[in-house]
Parts: sequence; C-alpha cells; structure tokens
Amino acid sequence: MQQNPLRPEEQKVINMADQLARLLASSSDWAGSFLKDAQIRKFMQKVIQEKQITVKRIGESARRPLALGVFGASQCGKSYLVSELVRGAKPTPMVLLNQARQVPQTRDYLEEINPAGGRESTAVVTRFTTRPYRQVNGCSAYIRLLSITDLVKIFLNGFLFECQSDFMPSADELQKVRYSFRSFAGKTSSNSLLGEADVWDLQDYARRHFHNQFLRMLEDINYWGIMQEEIRMLPADQQITYLEWLWGRFPRITELFRHLVKELGAMGGEVVGIYDDALLPRENSIIDVQRLSQLLKVGNRKSTVVLGNGSEIAVDSAVLCALTSELIMQVQEPGEEALVQKLDVLDFPGARARAQVFDQPRLSKDHEALVEVFLRGKVAYLFDRYSDDRDVSALLLCQEGGPQEAKSLPYMVNKWVEWSQGKDAAARKGKKPLLFNIFTKFDMDLVRKRGEDPAVRWDSRLKTNFADFLGRAGDWVNEWEAEKSFQNCFWVRNPNVQQTVFGRDKDGQEFVRDEDQLTQIKTEYLSNQHVQKYFSNPTEAWVQAATPGNPGIPFLIKTLRANIDDTTKVAQLRNNLKQAEAELKTHLQPYFVGDDISKARGLAEERAKKLLASLGRVMATRYSLPQILDLDRFSISDKTIGMLFDSVTNPMGNEEEGSDNGGIAQSETPVFEDSIFAIGEEPSATPTKPTKGPVSKGVKFAQAVLNRWQEQLVHLTQNADFQQLTGLPGEWYAEITQEIIKGASRLKLEKTLAEESDVQLNAPNPVRFQRRTAAGAASLLNRYIVELGQSRGEIAIPSGPPKATLSARAYPGLAIYQHWTNALVQMFKDNVAEASADDDASNQALSAILNTSLTP
Repeated sequence: MQQNPLRPEEQKVINMADQLARLLASSSDWAGSFLKDAQIRKFMQKVIQEKQITVKRIGESARRPLALGVFGASQCGKSYLVSELVRGAKPTPMVLLNQARQVPQTRDYLEEINPAGGRESTAVVTRFTTRPYRQVNGCSAYIRLLSITDLVKIFLNGFLFECQSDFMPSADELQKVRYSFRSFAGKTSSNSLLGEADVWDLQDYARRHFHNQFLRMLEDINYWGIMQEEIRMLPADQQITYLEWLWGRFPRITELFRHLVKELGAMGGEVVGIYDDALLPRENSIIDVQRLSQLLKVGNRKSTVVLGNGSEIAVDSAVLCALTSELIMQVQEPGEEALVQKLDVLDFPGARARAQVFDQPRLSKDHEALVEVFLRGKVAYLFDRYSDDRDVSALLLCQEGGPQEAKSLPYMVNKWVEWSQGKDAAARKGKKPLLFNIFTKFDMDLVRKRGEDPAVRWDSRLKTNFADFLGRAGDWVNEWEAEKSFQNCFWVRNPNVQQTVFGRDKDGQEFVRDEDQLTQIKTEYLSNQHVQKYFSNPTEAWVQAATPGNPGIPFLIKTLRANIDDTTKVAQLRNNLKQAEAELKTHLQPYFVGDDISKARGLAEERAKKLLASLGRVMATRYSLPQILDLDRFSISDKTIGMLFDSVTNPMGNEEEGSDNGGIAQSETPVFEDSIFAIGEEPSATPTKPTKGPVSKGVKFAQAVLNRWQEQLVHLTQNADFQQLTGLPGEWYAEITQEIIKGASRLKLEKTLAEESDVQLNAPNPVRFQRRTAAGAASLLNRYIVELGQSRGEIAIPSGPPKATLSARAYPGLAIYQHWTNALVQMFKDNVAEASADDDASNQALSAILNTSLTP
C-alpha cells in the first residue's frame, strides 16, 4: 500500500489536524486530572471525544484530493455529464486497467466498463482521478471497502425508509436480550465488532440524519447507553443480536448482515487493488447492481482482490459489489486543460424514490425485496457518508424536468450546503457558491406542447420542481445571502440524442429547425419571473445551451474551472478545524479562574447577560426557551429514567462474581477451635489504606441518570436542526450547558438523587417502585432545569373570570422566562465562587491549552 505524495497545502491541513488532536488529548488529560466532580468530568470527556472523531475524519479527508461530486435522482441525465467532465481532450473517458502481473492497458470507460444504460446501473461511487490517494503495487484500479459501522448504517437507513414493521422497542424486550448475555458479562471479547468511537459514530449518525419515532423509542429505553456501557464489549454474535434492533429484528436482514460481516473480515474500510476480472466483461462487473441479486447464493463468480501487503484473495463478486463504497479509476492522459487534472470527479449513484413497502413476510419470501432494501439504503448512505467526511468540496446537483420522485434528496443536499457553505444566509455571505444546480435534458424544455400555457413551462421547472422541492429542507434556495436567492443554475442538453428543436446538416453541424418558434420560447423564458430570480445571467445561460453547437457543458466546465480554486478543500477543512478548536475552548474557558474572584464573578455575569441577550432577540419569533426546556432537550423523561432504574436493579453482570471463591457460598461458622491451628505469635500487621466500600445502587442510579441527561446536552451542542429551530448557535448551547452541569454538581444533585432512590432500589422486588422512583427523579432534575437552584415565588391566582387579550405583552410564560434568566445570571456567578477552590496547577494547565492556537 502506498500513499501518494501530498501537496504542501494538504500537508498543512494534516499538520493542523494533528495539532488539534494533541490539544484534545491534553484537554482530556486536564479533565481527568483536575475535574474532581465525576459528572462534570464525564461530560467534558464526551465533548472531547466527539471532537476527536470529527478531527480524525478531517485528517483522513485531507489525504484525499479536492473532489467535485455529481449527484441527482436516478436516470436524470447524469452519466453523460460525468463523461463530458472527465474525458478532457479525448472523445470518451479513457482509464487504466490491468490483468494480474501485466502492464496497465487503456480502456474506454463508457463502452467497456460502465454498465449498459437504460436503468440505474451502479451502487458505488466512482472516483475519476489522475492522482489516486492510495495505490496497491501491481494494480492500476482500486476499490475502497465499507466498514462494519458503514454496514450498520446502511441497514438502518434501508429499514427506516423502505420497510414496514410492527416491532415496537420496549424496555421489557431489551431486558430479555440483556439477560441472555449474562454469561459474557465482565469479559472483554477479542472479536467485538464495535469500539467506543464506533458506538458514538452510530448514535451521532442516527440523530443527525433521521427524525423518526422508531429511533425515539430506542432513545427512551436507553438503547445507545446500554450499547456503549455493556454491548460493545461482547463477542460479535451477541453484538449482532443487539444490533438487529436497528432494522426491526427482520431475520433476513440479519442473515445478510452476518454474511457480509463475515466476508468483510479484517478488510473493513481498506483500499484494495483489483484486476480487470472485477470489471470485465461489464455484464459481470462488480459495480453493476445486478450482482446484488446473487447475494447469499452459492456458485457465484469470484474476483481477485489485492491487499496492501501484496497478498491476493478471491472474493464472491456479489459480496464485493455489496461491500464496495468507491471505485477509483485513473484517467489516462486527458490533456493539460482537462477538469480532472484540477480535481477528482465523484460520480454518485442516483438517488431513488423511498417508499415503506417491504414487510417481514415479503422479505422472507422475496429475495429481490431484500436486495432492494440493501441497495436503496446503500445509495442514500453513500452521499451522507461523503458529506460527513468532507469529501465533496463542490457539488453538481442534476435535475431533469417533471415531478421529483426522490423525496429525501432535498434533505441530503441541505446538509451538504450547511457544512460546506454555511448554515444560514449570514454564514454564506460573500462566499462563492460551490453548489451548481444543473437542469439536464434542456432540449425537452424547448419543445412546444399543444395547448400549454407558456408560463407553466418555466414555473413548473423552476418553482415547483426546483425552488419548492429543494426548499423543503432549508432556506438556501430563496435566501442564499440576505435578500438574494440562489442563482448558480445552468442548462445542459445532450446533443448526441435525437432532438426535436435542433437538427444536423450533412457536415454534422447543428441548426435550428424552427427559428421563429425558438425565438418566441426565448421571449417567454426571459420574461418569466423565476428565470430572472434563479439565474444570475438568464440571457447568457440561454445562449450557452439553446443555440446551435452550444449544449451548455463547455460553458459549465469553464465556470467550474474559474470558481473552484485549487485550495477550496483545504480552506474548507481548515475552517472546520478552526471551528472545532473554538468550540473546544468555549467548553474549557469557564473552568479557568484567575486570582481575583470578584473580577471573575463580574466576567461570568457579563457572559451570562450576553447569552441571554441572544435568547431575548429570538424569543418573540422562535419561542426558544420553552423548546429548550422541553423533554429530551434540557429535561429528561421519566420513561427514560425508568429504563435506567431497571438496568441498575437487574445488571447484565452478576455482582457476586467478583468474589475470590468464584461465587460459591462458604460457611462462616467454625467447626474446630481456632487456637489449635495457631503457629507462634503473629507478626505485626502492616497498616493498610482504607478501601472504598462498594458503590451503592442509589449512587449507580444517580450517575446513570446524570450521564444520560448529559448525553442530551452534548447532543444539543451538535444538533444543527434544533439550533436553526431555536435561532441559537452551537456556541450558545455549549456555554449554557457547561454552566448548568456545573450548577448541578455544586448543588449536589447526584447525592440527592442517590439518597432519595437508594431505599427503593434495595427493597425486595424493587420493580414495584420503578415508576414512582423514575417520576421522582425526573421531577427533581427537571425542576432544577427550570429553577436553576433559585426557588420561584408563588404566583397569585387571579380572581374573577379570565380575560381575553390580544396584547403583544401578554406572553403566558413570561414569569418562567423572567425567573429562568435571572437565575441563570446568578448561577454563572455562583459557579465561579465554587470554582475558586481549583488549584494553581489546573489553571496553569488550562492556560497552556487556551493559549495554544492552530498554525498551518
């Protein structure tokens, strides 16, 4: 395995990622050494761990070249566009491929490798490049394989969007699964599928990409917490029994998952080499989705895979099709001016319509239904993954005319816009648009239809099927910048297909069949309000795509070359790293206390008032505080706490197993007199340090509740959708949640929860008290969230009949809002006084972290 030489600017980003990784490690060490309160320490370590996952992704992404993604619905005319972008000076894209131990040969990608058209043909991302980021000796083409975590996400995606299920996750069912694993408790397995970071990654993916009642039920029963604390240490077989809840425990899906995990083995996430037998003939190619129909069948064709150490293995072609995320093809001599010399081109499989039509009986009987669930889940997941990994620096979004069937596409694109261009108009201000919306098959829009209203043609294309459709998931279409709509749109047509508007003369030159009609259509086009709104230069766009010899693609390529700088990706990644650094320091800053406590309290009060000013500005329109204080945000539900109660009273491991005698009961009553066994005088005993007694069930319960609550708070600092809903940024939530957790520690909520629950937890048959204890714990914690340690005064009940009012000052929750804001300011100040006990070593270590800045 070889890593291609990196460009200087790419190496600088990797250096920055390494610096931030070290800074995060130092922050974790500081938290472990100086945060005395266990709950605050765990919260900080969770925050740091999430940042470490992000930084690792960015560092890996920096090792892959700048890339332009081409994405759109299935059969939208994307393939022709990709071939034009890649071919350069050649008439067709030419790529390198070799037989085993033979020199590479030039192959016509369209004619020899790409599966035949007429259907959505691939389920992998094809990367066209002149600079492969990984190379395997003896190969000129490569594939990147999925990881086990990728497979879990694919099956989760496929289940949620494609399947109908009666499965309702419940605490009782989950406990049965946990009990079945008791014999493995306390033992660390060598063949576990998932590590701690993998579980965090799975939970983060589920939370960010889906808003689903099924996942909400899993959250309620603490599914992810149990996976993190118990399940990830179990052997693979037991982990799969737990993981299958994510796809409704459908037996056939679990069977396919087990099969793919077994075949993947230790190759997960690796880049491996392939020979021409994997792609030729194209009827048997591993990138053709038809291979998936042969999954779980015997006698399939094998393809050779070359590992990084040079060893070769034969893999079932159907399995290899399923496990491949990316095909890496080297483009042969495209010419110096070719776009692919500047950046890689990523051809994504087409997005598909999603419909929950597959139930368990159908999946059991119909093999093709099982394949379809996997395929659709994989296609959707691949775009999510490349967006999360920051691998798509610029995006061509292709749309043909007519109703848009891929209903999930707007949400996928919106998430890409948010990370790459900015979450709102203010963040996007002054930035070059790196999203290029391509209206394909433009020639169809130029055909006059009998009885058609001229305005409907452009209204339908640009408003209904573009602005309204993509605007479902974000405001970027109509507000790319303040008071300015998105205008980076282009028309494209394929001049090689039979066209009604254009013809060709005997020399092969294009001409217009009906000049008068095309002129009239142009007039209607230029007078349309939506054309004027979504094109920066409507006339130029027309000329470049609706005149003889101009299909729109040369103009598009010219624009891409001008607008996508060589440093686009490194600039994006650098900004992501700086943002992560700023967020880390936002979390750490409240713990730095100088010598002057009075001054520190004044600064804390000023910070609190600035944060509340931000809240006040959005309250009138967003009603943010009631949403923030709601269940599963700042508050926690008694249903969730009930599940935690059960996990403490019925632990998966046997608490008696730790005894030296292996848990066998021994009698304490002597049979013989002790003195007969005495051997002289006993030596004086060496004094021993007192040992801590066993942790009570009340303490375990209190810690579990606060850990679960902290997970919710950490999630709010990363939840872009909720931040947009409330109008408050992640930094706001980071500062507020830090102080709320510090306040909970200062007020000793853990001790109170432990004391109030210990009797019930140790009572005979404690399940009798589960509901009452859970409700009491939820009430205690949620009361703290609302009151912040400051008792609310009694509100007098008004006398007489209620009076209706339309006054803008008659907000019904005003008393709670005023109490909460005043209590927050006081809490910030009181937390500083508590923090004054921190020693000089903590401040010194924290000062070194806060004063360190990332440098390229």
